[in-house]
Amino acid sequence: MQSQPEQLREIRDLVTIPDVSFYFFVAAVAVALLFIGAIGYMFYRRFTARKRTDIRKKVLRRLREVDLSDPKRAAYQITRYGRYLATEERSRKLFAQLLPRLEKYKFTPDPPAHFSQEDIQFYDLFVESVDE
Repeated sequence: MQSQPEQLREIRDLVTIPDVSFYFFVAAVAVALLFIGAIGYMFYRRFTARKRTDIRKKVLRRLREVDLSDPKRAAYQITRYGRYLATEERSRKLFAQLLPRLEKYKFTPDPPAHFSQEDIQFYDLFVESVDE
């Protein structure tokens, strides 16, 4: 006798297993990118701050080295460098007082041959205020 054939067992559909490892991976990559970005930003800020102070020192050196024997050219140079360096309140006030004194050398076809002693004193005072 033959035994009854075994019944086929029912094949079931695939069951989804909840897997959150992908989300952990994405979160870890995001945190790593934020960390690397923060470190990069700190280096960038440090580099630009150093560069900014280097440029300021260079402009201050040029302001000190202005040749006062040619008043017209010196007045233009003092104005250009002074605008860059006058950042604090005291230096801005001194620069505002110095500008009208320089105009008599800049905007005339035949400026005076030499700076007056009073104008040189204002210039020196401005340079000292910027140097602090």
